Amino acid sequence: MTDMALTITNLWVRDRQGNALVKGVSLAVPRNGVLTLIGETGSGKSLIAQAVFGLLSPELAASGTITIAGHRPIEAGNPRALARLWREQIMLIPQEPSLALDPTMKVRRQMALAGLADAAINPALSAFDLPASTGQSFPFALSGGMAQRVLIATALGVGAPVIIADEPTKGLDTDRVTQTIDALRQLAGAGRTLLVITHERRVAEELPGELAIIRDGAIIERGESVHILEAPESDYARIWLDADPRHWPRCHRCCDMERLTLSAHGLSFGWPQQPPLFENLDLHLPKGGVLAVSGPSGSGKSTLGDILLGLRRPRMGSVEWGGIDIVASSAAIRPLRQRYQKLHQDPIKAFLPHLALMRQFKALEAVKPGLSVARDLPPLLDRLRVKPSLLNRLPGEISGGEAQRLALARILLLDPFAIIADEPTSRLDPVVQRETMLLLRELVDENGLGLVLISHDLALLRSLADETIDLSDHRPRSPAQLKGATASTTLS
Repeated sequence: MTDMALTITNLWVRDRQGNALVKGVSLAVPRNGVLTLIGETGSGKSLIAQAVFGLLSPELAASGTITIAGHRPIEAGNPRALARLWREQIMLIPQEPSLALDPTMKVRRQMALAGLADAAINPALSAFDLPASTGQSFPFALSGGMAQRVLIATALGVGAPVIIADEPTKGLDTDRVTQTIDALRQLAGAGRTLLVITHERRVAEELPGELAIIRDGAIIERGESVHILEAPESDYARIWLDADPRHWPRCHRCCDMERLTLSAHGLSFGWPQQPPLFENLDLHLPKGGVLAVSGPSGSGKSTLGDILLGLRRPRMGSVEWGGIDIVASSAAIRPLRQRYQKLHQDPIKAFLPHLALMRQFKALEAVKPGLSVARDLPPLLDRLRVKPSLLNRLPGEISGGEAQRLALARILLLDPFAIIADEPTSRLDPVVQRETMLLLRELVDENGLGLVLISHDLALLRSLADETIDLSDHRPRSPAQLKGATASTTLS
């Protein structure tokens, strides 16, 4: 095994009750090699990465050994010994940029502390289409996609021979996904060793090397990527690969535009002393309708979602809930506020970190008269494929995908009129992604709620949405572009 840059031997991860979440996983990645690990949400993918770095929650216990870059084997339950190899020997591109970046420190300072020389920071940012001014920003001023690119740029600029990338393309638009895959391939070509954890089939298709499939904490299939993708041996692998949104049927339906749940007119927004992100934007969301919002990272998609929920004021324009202007009539819309909900891009943020999930669900009974969590929640958990036992855990003890489905369940218990879903499937594997989005579509049709779906995944949007807005079409135009353009703005 001397030619192996990363060896994981008989890794077990157990929770406080002794339940096994990772079950005797053994993986080895050769020097200069690439191993892509795929599997469903909650299967243990990210727990493996956390165990390698000694970053598991204190509520979880790990056993087994980790061998990195030829150093002596380290017990998986010894986080201090594993931490000594950070940066110089091994680097992590984490799944949640909001948890990896210090909100009180500017980006440039954080990149320097990670090991980048000052002269290398601007080129590293530029390699991912991030302006040098990004380095002078705090993380909260960045979009989710921009924060993810900062983390990738940082990891690529550090000289560690082993890199673990946990969902490196999450939250990125198609062009940036291509860019990230190219960068990972370049790293492999330059002699780095990569363990890439993903639920995107495209990443698995385009990276070289081996592919491993994990289910319920155990590896069920492993081999050359091209062989598994072309002829998987296990039934689960075939189901997983067939669940790609590119294979979903198209949705075609007519909406009742006379019964608007949400509308906006003449919206413009930009940060202080910056040109507008978008302007002259009109949109209409009928009851029982799905409106998609697409556009590149940093184009203002998440900001638009916050404006539609009254969480941020536009520069110009108005937003109406059922015909009521939410800015001019704040008192009138107060009784409606809990019926307009956001499904967050970072679902862990939607929960209190130190309170068991069941207690947080029970608190909804004080908000919504007639709600019985004991009666109403189990059917939702069943439809969302969520184990009821997760409710006994803290938010930090569940995966991002599990948190996203529980966040959706909590919203649905409030019987919403409209949901703003910001990259709702970025943490979900293809199988659970398809089931969750088809369930959302069913709920839209059955209950007549409105859904604004914000995503980079154009195949998913085409399959589910009735109408689509591309924010690229609403960027400020130069005088030359305005010449000959129509005065009105229409939806695609």
